[in-house]
Amino acid sequence: MKKKTLVSAVLAATIMGTTSVSLAAENMFSDVPLDHWAYDAIAKLAEDGIIEGYGDTGFGGDKAITRYEMAQLVAKAQANQENARAVDKAAIEKLQQEFDSELKGEVQNLRKDVDDLKSRMGWYGDARFRFYKNKVMASHDGNAGTSQFEKRLRLGFWANPDKNLSVDGRLKYEDHSWEHDSNRTWSGATNHGNVTVDKLSLNWNHADTKASIGRTEVSLGQGLLWWENPIDGVYVQHQFGPKVSAMVGVGDISAAGWNEFNTNTQFANIAIQTSPATKITLANMRTLTNTQRTNNLNAVVDSDYKLNQFAIGLNTQITPKWNLIAEAVTNNVGSAGSYWDSAAGADAKEELDKHGLWTRVTYGKQEWNKANTWQVYGEYFALGNASVDSKYWGHRLNIAGGNSSWDGGWYDSWGNGVRGYGIGVGYMLAANTNLELTWYKLKPYREGNGKNFSNYDNVAYAALTYSF
Repeated sequence: MKKKTLVSAVLAATIMGTTSVSLAAENMFSDVPLDHWAYDAIAKLAEDGIIEGYGDTGFGGDKAITRYEMAQLVAKAQANQENARAVDKAAIEKLQQEFDSELKGEVQNLRKDVDDLKSRMGWYGDARFRFYKNKVMASHDGNAGTSQFEKRLRLGFWANPDKNLSVDGRLKYEDHSWEHDSNRTWSGATNHGNVTVDKLSLNWNHADTKASIGRTEVSLGQGLLWWENPIDGVYVQHQFGPKVSAMVGVGDISAAGWNEFNTNTQFANIAIQTSPATKITLANMRTLTNTQRTNNLNAVVDSDYKLNQFAIGLNTQITPKWNLIAEAVTNNVGSAGSYWDSAAGADAKEELDKHGLWTRVTYGKQEWNKANTWQVYGEYFALGNASVDSKYWGHRLNIAGGNSSWDGGWYDSWGNGVRGYGIGVGYMLAANTNLELTWYKLKPYREGNGKNFSNYDNVAYAALTYSF
């Protein structure tokens, strides 16, 4: 076999076995003349097994190769230099000196290719362990409140397949265990939860416009309506100058995983940056179909469960350490659930309280990527029973916001709403690792509706969250 043919065969296999690029760049490197000594040196190294594993196949005959291609063969020989005889080591060192600039160029190109790949795709994730007391907001003098230990793991990926296109996907696993009520009665727990597709969206960005389709994550206003939860649908968002942005979309909110059947919804959001420290938001969420669930294997329509919420909110950084969030909401629905009126001995329609208010004042400067930073906050709630979704909990609050019971039962109800206050503290144990403790003292928005009680059991949780 000719030496030039052997060199070409080794080169062909090397090219196919590496991830180098830019070999086709025009005029990037000049050819190595066919009478150059490097051909003989490479052929000898191949015969001695320093560049090994490619067989006795011809590729290109006596066709010259570029200096860059020759440098690839030298790099391959360098990788096996420890196994070489003294004479081969001398040949490798001589080849390295001859093609030093090309070898450096190859490393730079590979580094550039890796950096380019890292800029076009990646992955991320987070995990949370949380112990929750009275998550379902049971009454103090009624049903016993439950406590439970929750685990959640989310793994996501992103990619930029083209200049204006991006893909965002995420898998989520959740379960809970150690569930028991205040009477120390142990009940069922989902120790083996399901893995679900939490996000999978295709996003298009051009200038000041973004469009997203698929299972996409949506946040509305300051969070009373919907916050960082998925919707199966499409939305379009546009930035009108530096201060105003608007979004409108439609989709199925059951994608969040709580509803068993479709709940088609239209939603919209407007954000106005009135100053560098203050943002005002206007948001709307309106269900287009009744929520459906199953009861005794039959489809049941919760005909009274409807949303037509409007919210106006404020987020302002008062000082470097003081922040205020406030949002008011109205749910313009006309139907109400029912309850058994024991005094009348008959069914009765519950009264609707459609308005709600939430405020949070935060002191401190917790930075997620900085250890030993912290914040403390206080919250106040005045949420009418029909003002927010306290059953399926798509909102931002640390509490359910009430005790509605839309489960396809005979007496579905908007519940009693909530008034009360709470405190919380967050501390960064390490970069990207957060410990949060909360406690809430709550009572019904107003008593009545056939469920007379004075207070909810206290609500509290301890959560450890970290991201990677």
